[in-house]
Amino acid sequence: MYDVVIIGAGPAGLTAAYELSKTNKKVLVIEKKHQVGGLAETKIFGDYRYDIGPHRFFTKNQEVYDLFLDVLGDDAVEVNRKTRILFKGSYFDYPLTPVNALFGLGVFESISVGFSYVFARLKSYSGIRKIKNFEDWVVDRFGRKLFNNFFKNYTEKVWGIDCKDIGSDWAAQRIKGLSLSTAIKFALFPNSKKRPKTLVDKFYYPRLGAGMLWEKFEDLNSANGVEILKESTVNKIAVKKNSEIEVEFENKNGEISRVLSKNIFFSNPLLEFIKIFNNEIPQKVVDSANSLNYRNHISVHLTIDKKLFDDNWIYIHSPNISMARIADFTNFSSEMSKEGTYPLTLEYFCFENDEIWSSSNEEIISFGIKELKNIFSEDFNVIHSAVSRNAKAYPVIQTGYQEHIENIKEWLSRQNNITAIGRSGMFKYNNQDHAMATGMYAARHLLGLGEFDPWEVNVDGEYHEEISKIN
Repeated sequence: MYDVVIIGAGPAGLTAAYELSKTNKKVLVIEKKHQVGGLAETKIFGDYRYDIGPHRFFTKNQEVYDLFLDVLGDDAVEVNRKTRILFKGSYFDYPLTPVNALFGLGVFESISVGFSYVFARLKSYSGIRKIKNFEDWVVDRFGRKLFNNFFKNYTEKVWGIDCKDIGSDWAAQRIKGLSLSTAIKFALFPNSKKRPKTLVDKFYYPRLGAGMLWEKFEDLNSANGVEILKESTVNKIAVKKNSEIEVEFENKNGEISRVLSKNIFFSNPLLEFIKIFNNEIPQKVVDSANSLNYRNHISVHLTIDKKLFDDNWIYIHSPNISMARIADFTNFSSEMSKEGTYPLTLEYFCFENDEIWSSSNEEIISFGIKELKNIFSEDFNVIHSAVSRNAKAYPVIQTGYQEHIENIKEWLSRQNNITAIGRSGMFKYNNQDHAMATGMYAARHLLGLGEFDPWEVNVDGEYHEEISKIN
């Protein structure tokens, strides 16, 4: 009998296990992949290391910040942030700077952007504009012209739905405190102490990739008595009459095992969990779950022999390119690759029925290389290539999703020994530090250390967060 079974060995699951490992609780973590870290894992192919996508770590939660640095120790690298937007063949600083925008867009286009912004603010101040969705939110703060140029195409590329169908709370979470006026203000006065969270310019990174942190967590948990089973998939959850929970899972050899637990923490996708929950679920909850959707993520990993850019990553806003983002991990840590080689991750987003998801790895790699050559005119040779696929990676924050989540939350609140944690489990688009906090708080609530509610993490709508030590 286990005190807690945790489904998923990502940031939330491993942090929860770490908190519980300090007690005498018997804990089992079940992970379907062969490696821990979830979306924050580092893919290792012999000498080649890649993150699934770029990660930077900073947080205003001092406890999470301290935990991050304590676990990493000397393996934490402080990195200067450089991120740009590629739009129609030109590069723009992200966040926007006035001089860069002026030269990139041209004088007349910049004047048009300015008038568009003023018009948007006048509509806002007059109360004419009603903020109903992502498009309304961005136009209100940046103007229609910048929205059409910089936000619309990229956002729809990532989410696969119209910006009018994306909730406004997602925009508030991702770019809180930032507007055209604040971007200009902090470009002119970069040392201001009241910089919005999106403008933080330093972050911490594990020396050998984002997954290095979670590999260290894995070692700490194992040393503290936590059992971690990898390459095992949970097929069924059943609550017995005595409130014990039976967990059925299958290992990579097809062998079925069953264990009993007093509690379940799950960070696997919320919709997936509801499908494997074997007890009766109200139809209202099932209908709400079926109304939600996830976006799949594909990473094309390429190691090449030439440095193409010095950004941590570049957002690809160009409408003629399907790629959403590209990162060079030697711009995070020089130890991510051998000297003279450069590991890149090219990111694509899709739904399960999209053609790219069912394409072969060879076809996807060929397509990625073709797009890379369309972006960069320099010749390069590909030394290594691979593909990573992550189903249900991003919860789609579609307008009206909150009502469905509330229905599911209300049902979960009546399951006293079942707790959702993490991005996928809670259907919350949050960052690595927020996922860690949900696991930490779930564990503390179980231990009776206070009224810690994982659902309250990130309710203030903050994503890119800062701490005074790195500003």
